[in-house]
Parts: sequence; C-alpha cells; structure tokens
Amino acid sequence: MQAIQSFSADQLACWGLLRQVQREELVDTCIINIQPPAAEQRQPLFEQWCQRQNIHSPDALKRWQQKQGLSQQQWQELVMRRWRWLCWCEQTFEAKLNSHYLERKNQLDKVSYSLLRVKSQHLATELHLRIKEGEASFEDIASEYSEGPESQQGGRLGPVPLSQPHPMLAKLLQVSTAGQLWPPKQLESWWIVVRLDELHCTELNAALKQQLLLELGDRHLEEQLAATELAGQA
Repeated sequence: MQAIQSFSADQLACWGLLRQVQREELVDTCIINIQPPAAEQRQPLFEQWCQRQNIHSPDALKRWQQKQGLSQQQWQELVMRRWRWLCWCEQTFEAKLNSHYLERKNQLDKVSYSLLRVKSQHLATELHLRIKEGEASFEDIASEYSEGPESQQGGRLGPVPLSQPHPMLAKLLQVSTAGQLWPPKQLESWWIVVRLDELHCTELNAALKQQLLLELGDRHLEEQLAATELAGQA
C-alpha cells in the first residue's frame, strides 16, 4: 500500500472528515501541557483499553492494530492520548461536574414500570379499577388486555433510562413513588394505566464521573468549532 503523506482540507471536507480532524487538532491543543502517564501507570491503562474493546489476547490486539494500520508504539500513543484528554477534562471541568450530573440525572436514572394500553377509555377505567381493588394483578390484566408488545411481559418494562419512554410518560414516572398506580391517562391515541415499580438512581461513581467529564469536554470542543465556523463566515 502506498504511504499516506497528507490530505488537503478540500479532500477531508469531501470525505466528510474535516470536522473530525479539526476536533482532534483542538484536542491536541488542549492537552499540549498534559504529560503522558508515568511508566508504572501505562500497563494498567493498556489492559483497561483492551478490556473495553473486548480484545483478550496479544494476537487479537495485533490483528486490531494491523486492521487500523497502527504500530505497537502508535497504539500506545493512542491510548495515552485518551488518558491525557481525560486528565485535561478533569482539570478543566471538575468544578462543573456536580451541576452537569444534576443536569443529566433525569437521563441517567432508570425506571422499572408496568404499563397497559388500550384504545377505549371505558375499558382502561374498568381495568384500572380491577387492579386497584385487587381483583386481578397488573401482570394478568396487561397480559390479557394490553394492546402493545408489553403484554408479552405482563406489562413489565425496564429498567430503562428515564429518557426512553414517551416524554409525558417519563414525567409521570418521575413524580411517582414506588408502587404508585395512576388512573388512566390519554397518550396520543392510547389510554394507558401505569405503575412505577422501582426507580434506579444513578450514583456518581468513578465510571460515571469519567463519562460526564468527557461529555463536558465534547461540549467544549463543539463550542470551539462552532465559534471558529462563525468567525469564518463573518
């Protein structure tokens, strides 16, 4: 294969890669003063990277490197560059982490809930009353009457992120207490009966902290790119 030297901005734009290259250039600018990890930190970093990529043997790693056109040294630089970017994000956005966590919490938290939906308001009211009075379980009612795919699981759904259900349903679940059964609500062409079974709150652990810091870093890059594009149009 012919050695690759350089590409023009026009070529990168035509291939749909220009913005990604500009983004990576911004990353390099940000991390220029971030030193690589110490020697004793590197092997654990390389092992963690392989675990995330489901690469479980030296041969599998070598095949991946060959597919990507990377030498062993280039691969190590790639992994350490990601570590340096995370360090920069932590140094830069640590003070904003908690507020970003609270901002994202509704999307990060998960819910388990029971749902049944029918087209008839009268039927929905009757089924809600039967569940409320204990004449039949939610699961049995949903299995027999619900007109959506949830009937196959007895109406049980989740755990799923709060951002996944319909916005109106998500708001209802968000203000529910565990076990709360709501009377029928109209949702588009459906009448639904819903019960919150469990709210799974997301804790700000080490993995989530890294995710949120990288999100803030991505936001910073997008803002910088947008400002550059705007300046170019002026």
